[in-house]
Amino acid sequence: MTRIAKLSATALVTLALGTSAAWAQETIKIGGIAPLSPPGGVQTGESLRDGMTIAVEEINKNGGLLGKQIELVVEDTSGVPEKGVAAFERLASSEGVVAVTGSAHSAVCSAVGPVAEKYDIPFIAGECWSDAVTAAGIPEVFRITVANSLVYSVAADWVKEAGFKNIAIISENSDWGFGIIDVFTKNLQDTGANVTSFTAERTVSDFTPQLLQLKRADPQPDLIVAGFTGSNLLLMLRQAYDLGLAPSKDTAIFAAGADVLEPEFWNVMGDAGKYVIGNPAGLPGKPDTELSRSFSEAYQTEFDRPANAVAMEGYDGVMVIAEAIKAAGITDGPALQEALRQLRWNGTRGEIYFPQDKDPAWKFQQWPDVPIFVIQYTEANQTPSDSAILWPRAEATTDEIVLKP
Repeated sequence: MTRIAKLSATALVTLALGTSAAWAQETIKIGGIAPLSPPGGVQTGESLRDGMTIAVEEINKNGGLLGKQIELVVEDTSGVPEKGVAAFERLASSEGVVAVTGSAHSAVCSAVGPVAEKYDIPFIAGECWSDAVTAAGIPEVFRITVANSLVYSVAADWVKEAGFKNIAIISENSDWGFGIIDVFTKNLQDTGANVTSFTAERTVSDFTPQLLQLKRADPQPDLIVAGFTGSNLLLMLRQAYDLGLAPSKDTAIFAAGADVLEPEFWNVMGDAGKYVIGNPAGLPGKPDTELSRSFSEAYQTEFDRPANAVAMEGYDGVMVIAEAIKAAGITDGPALQEALRQLRWNGTRGEIYFPQDKDPAWKFQQWPDVPIFVIQYTEANQTPSDSAILWPRAEATTDEIVLKP
């Protein structure tokens, strides 16, 4: 299979066998959306797209679906809601896709939900964590990654166990960023811990004023939560290190954005990336199943980099659509939605299903069993899978709750 060309603006990817127009009409089109250009988290978008690619190649190699090959069409959102809406509109109208998966950036996921409803086709949201994505209660929207209330309640349990008492959160002013502040604050309010927070525009790249304020604080924070995505998350982490603030023996730093899982993290951080803490919604090899192993091997072979939780979401997103198509026997939007509601499929990260619970609202069509980890790098150029697992304790690879330089 030919490697995907990375286009600078709209990334249009067609994966199937053959090239004629007549053949193209005999394919089943699945849409993907991802941030493939700034200001979006480009590395996250590429991991999503490439995970989708592995899934489509696997399906087509095994004969396709309903006697047809699968064609994957991926549109770039740049992490901007308006571009996400336009991308989804193109996929649903001009391209005629039967379902869409992917995204990243909660604001984009929330913006495209009504478009999925308009065209009555399923949207499988990946790597957008705001509660609002599923709390909107849109029947066409399903999520295969975590919600803020799910992931940060787990992270808050780790914070409690580690005994942090002075926590500072620097978040982007998005639904996701505000959700980080809200969930941490609520979960830590009865622990005696002091939580302070700062917000800034997603486009901010100089965090020196906020970081210097934290460095001069008395008491200095013992934990900083970095709630940004994209390249600006990496800039914040680098600036915290260069100022001698974190990671240090006195102050740990917790990177909430997925970009800390990508190889580009090390390009920016170098040795300064050691002891940075991450929070992936999945790790390759956990669970250690044949599918998890085969996906990781195929991803490494095709893209010459290790798979991560985001790539797994891209793969699983296409695969749950494929499973719904097989179960329904047709590609009609309402039929696929009903098949998804009945789905129980063992993906790369566990058995995926979509409960109809609406209390609280974010649980609606939210996969509740997404594996959640707190990890910490101990050596330069480590992959997330090679890092130390701090939490949950049942999966921990170190006796320490947090490692200090």
